[in-house]
Amino acid sequence: MIDLSDFRKHVKEKSPAFVPLFTNQLRYEIIWGGAGSGKSHMVARKIIYRLLKETHVKHNFLIIRKVDRTIKRSVFALVKNIISIWGLTGEFDINLTDKTMVYKPTGSQIMFSGLDDVEKLKSIEGVTSIWYEEATEGSQEDFDQLDLRLRGMMEAVKQITLTFNPISEQHWIKKTFFDDPIEGVFTLKTTYLDNHFIDEEYKMVMENKRKTNPRYYNIYALGNWGTADGLIFMNASHAPIVLENVMHLPCVQGLDFGYTNDPSSFNQSYVDNVSKIIYVYDGFYEKGLSNASIAEKIKGMNAHKRITTADSSEPKSIDYIAGKGVKVKGALKGPDSIKAGIDFLLEYTIIVNNHLVEFMTEFNNYCWSVNKDGKQLNKPVDDFNHFIDSLRYAMEDQFRPRSSGVYVPTRKRSR
Repeated sequence: MIDLSDFRKHVKEKSPAFVPLFTNQLRYEIIWGGAGSGKSHMVARKIIYRLLKETHVKHNFLIIRKVDRTIKRSVFALVKNIISIWGLTGEFDINLTDKTMVYKPTGSQIMFSGLDDVEKLKSIEGVTSIWYEEATEGSQEDFDQLDLRLRGMMEAVKQITLTFNPISEQHWIKKTFFDDPIEGVFTLKTTYLDNHFIDEEYKMVMENKRKTNPRYYNIYALGNWGTADGLIFMNASHAPIVLENVMHLPCVQGLDFGYTNDPSSFNQSYVDNVSKIIYVYDGFYEKGLSNASIAEKIKGMNAHKRITTADSSEPKSIDYIAGKGVKVKGALKGPDSIKAGIDFLLEYTIIVNNHLVEFMTEFNNYCWSVNKDGKQLNKPVDDFNHFIDSLRYAMEDQFRPRSSGVYVPTRKRSR
């Protein structure tokens, strides 16, 4: 069982940048900055700290992400791990199916939900505080709905905490909490330099990004708001897509392989070549998927009957997936095919379905390389490109290659 006074001392000594987080009582907690700063870990620790300290209150903490499927491997696993490290496993009833953790001595609980699980959100009552992880994935409307949930007379301090990396200076979060802030706002910015548990190798990787990917370095190392400078896709946005509204359009599918370090990415999109709109309707984006798992996921989406265009550098993987009943072919590649494919995608407006949050993350970070003098090159940084590669492959059916490696639209439209 953890001693709370020892924990406070530990925070002061090892993570002094986060001391104000544990004393703040304002309603809106904006915990932001670079990657690897420990902000998610510290917010999770504050929730458990409050459960142990505020025993006079029956808490209902609600931990939110934009999409429910992302919870178990992220915030749920994080909170569960902290409970274990603190020697509290026997004090909690942890239900992975319902995604709840009940602190048995008081009956207080921690509940987890995605904003897309509408029915579950409707059933949750008496929320005492909310943590919205990766809040930049959501909209102003999402936040407003959560804010309205946090109401009623109660002894507990009611707080809504947002954690995020500042991906765009145009984001509603910046406008609401920084440019013209509403009342009751506490902000805390941290970077990887505030995390005393980061090793020297991670620091080296971050510093290398200063040269290889300045945009990434500015956002994820320095924790500064991202600008549009160097960003490739300014034509992509999030919105709900109703299948009945797009299913009359040509359907294209693309697959980029990954495994340990990189995710495998599959997309199913519908293309309006008259209005020049790509509707990215469905897909998956996940590390550690075997070829068998990829085939099962595609079949589970009932997408195996349509042709999927996959990364042709993995012929064995393509053959294996085809052997499992998935219609798949290798992508055509040639000189400058990446740049040509990007140019082709830039001719369209791209709308990404709300639940495909990882896809939008790539659009918000995919940028042009720069040379040592900071001059922008006509070549993208090889990062945040797994879904984008899969979309290039998918759109191959909408254009035909020329010997120069430049792609032009084809007249043939296939479903």
